Amino acid sequence: MSEENSSKSFDGRQMPADVEAERCLLGGILRDPEVMGVAVMAITDDDFFYMERHQLIWNALCSLNKAVTPIDPVTLSAELTKMGKLDLVGGREYIFELMESVASSANVPWQLEHLRSKAVLRKLIRTSSEIIRKSMDPSSTPDNVLQDAERDIFAIADNQVRNTLKSIDNFVAPLLERLNNRKDGMTGVPTGITELDELTNGLQNSDLIILAARPGVGKTSFALTVAANAAIKFGKNVAFFSLEMDGMQLAQRLLCSQAQVDQSRLRNGKLNHDEMKKLIAAVTPINQSPLFVDDNADLGIMELMSKARQLKHKGHLDLLIIDYLQLMKTGKEENRAVAIGAISRGLKILAKELQIPVIALAQLSRKVEEKGRERPQLSDLRESGSIEQDADMVWFVEREFVQTHKDEDRYKARLIVAKHRNGSVKDIDMSFVPEYTTFYDATEQQGGEGDEAYQYGSDDDGGGPQVADFGEF
Repeated sequence: MSEENSSKSFDGRQMPADVEAERCLLGGILRDPEVMGVAVMAITDDDFFYMERHQLIWNALCSLNKAVTPIDPVTLSAELTKMGKLDLVGGREYIFELMESVASSANVPWQLEHLRSKAVLRKLIRTSSEIIRKSMDPSSTPDNVLQDAERDIFAIADNQVRNTLKSIDNFVAPLLERLNNRKDGMTGVPTGITELDELTNGLQNSDLIILAARPGVGKTSFALTVAANAAIKFGKNVAFFSLEMDGMQLAQRLLCSQAQVDQSRLRNGKLNHDEMKKLIAAVTPINQSPLFVDDNADLGIMELMSKARQLKHKGHLDLLIIDYLQLMKTGKEENRAVAIGAISRGLKILAKELQIPVIALAQLSRKVEEKGRERPQLSDLRESGSIEQDADMVWFVEREFVQTHKDEDRYKARLIVAKHRNGSVKDIDMSFVPEYTTFYDATEQQGGEGDEAYQYGSDDDGGGPQVADFGEF
């Protein structure tokens, strides 16, 4: 952009810029090269400088800094000559003029922040212009325009550099730091199920995990167990999107689980003094935990992605759980498998973009109920194709009691890790306590108050009696 036409470059109006501050910044660096380190850390954008000549001078300064060459007007002029850009910036006279225009580098930090804000405003103008262009395009759809607009706006807010082609050393150093900072062997979000955490080292960033089971087996209970363990025990920021159960029902389950109080006694209003004390004691850690619940039953992938980005932008998202995938509102795709595939692909993209693990619950087809079938298979996922392909891990929850109704199977549960892109598959034995609708390690079974407390089985995922509103308590 030339200086002659720089004053009016968008819709006949002046773009946000401060040319004099740019001159002072570059002059301050020439006056005191020690501040170059501060400037390099702050300037991460090729469009930081409004004036083309100032951007060229900055590029030359960066070349000198990278080559550990002393910075002064002579070396800068030589570097610009080598680049064939000296005349474009105004020659040696302009370089010396920059240095002489300031007395010191004291104002460099202010100038960096001031110019950064101008650069952000220019980006917003260009992004808004592109949004208008796409919106006017007859071939555009609202969902696509909204998604692109949201992504671009958040990229500006986060000051992210979207250069996806990087040298491998950009990934090795953060990986080593992550491994060095691990706690108890965990590099990801802990689930609280010991054997599962040992297998996965915690739920890893960018992973899409599909948790599947038939209705009434316990997939919602297992997901809520993982959410509660991660948020309450380990202080992780967890967002639980429930399309099936309302927030009051989830709160009731969570409270009974943490207090280890029988849900049926809570619903019947037959709590004794000790149970009331346990419930009250459980309230504070739950309320203080970073667990967020959205119970909008009419949720689509675009709205989900928007809410997740907002939470991540605020620093409030380490784990995202969706209950469940097949209930999510789809677009205009007539083919159900295509629509579900678009959702699963969107969730995988979201996991990578936000660098968080995403758990999506899913229904299994009725094939798993066929006689002679010992265990579910990946092909049993409803609208399987893309779901199976996009997932980094696939978990199946099983409880033999649902089929056998035998007393010896009452507390038995199993998590089948049927797919693990970055590790081995495994069957993990667990305990399930129906009165709390909670899963534990197999060696950590929590006892009830006699067999009568378990006669109703689990009411998870639509089976069994309905949970009353927590407000009725």
